[in-house]
Amino acid sequence: MNFYLVKNGKTIINICSTRYLFKQSPGSVDEVVSFFNLSEGTKDFLQTASPGECVISLNNSVTAIKFVITDFEREFVFT
Repeated sequence: MNFYLVKNGKTIINICSTRYLFKQSPGSVDEVVSFFNLSEGTKDFLQTASPGECVISLNNSVTAIKFVITDFEREFVFT
């Protein structure tokens, strides 16, 4: 079950000013796009995002970003 479908989940999400949305499965992307009132372009991005790519929603502005780990961080992540 998606967190935003749980009774208190929607309230918690709505009080957050910053939201990160990572790749979504085809079966849930329509619900996510509807819940967050996102565009069709954002929907396409969420279905095809690569590892490390996401959409950040901050103060009703949506931007695609990519996280890139450094060699130093890689040592701790991939042990």
